[in-house]
Amino acid sequence: MSKGKKDATMKKGGAAPRGGPKAKATKGAKKPAPGAAAPPTVDLEPLRKPVEEAKAALAVAEAEAHEMTERARTLVAGARDTYREALAPYRDACRKAEVPCEFAGGRGGNVSEKVSFEVEKIEKGVRVAVKGKPDTEEVIPMAALKESVNKAAYAYTDKHVGPREKIGNKGGSLSNRLRAVLK
Repeated sequence: MSKGKKDATMKKGGAAPRGGPKAKATKGAKKPAPGAAAPPTVDLEPLRKPVEEAKAALAVAEAEAHEMTERARTLVAGARDTYREALAPYRDACRKAEVPCEFAGGRGGNVSEKVSFEVEKIEKGVRVAVKGKPDTEEVIPMAALKESVNKAAYAYTDKHVGPREKIGNKGGSLSNRLRAVLK
């Protein structure tokens, strides 16, 4: 029934008439009225057997399909592990030879280099440096940090690590470290 239109059997008050489309089904069969003809008897046993056989066959097919799916997942997982094991030494060799690796695997292509920051609170502000790169050492003044820790962190990472589009959220990582030191 479409919205806004009333069913022809619906009463004005919105309730369906007795025995109408919204009448509740009762449990069990209705008793025939006295004097009414009895419903014809149907032997259900010959019809029940094929239904039960089909139901059992369906359960078997579902179990087989589940087992096949699990086998396929195991097969793919094993192949992935073999691929990763073979790829790792090749990738390392490509890095050493400074040649780009033509095989993709996982997130290797879009993961930026890991960067850790040395952060130390001093009298004038906070001394920050990228670990392993002493030439990146810089003191961020307290005034800049009081204005905005995030702006100071992203300005530092843009200058010493690279633009946000290439390096990801390294500035967010640094701003968390700065907040921890300033507490």
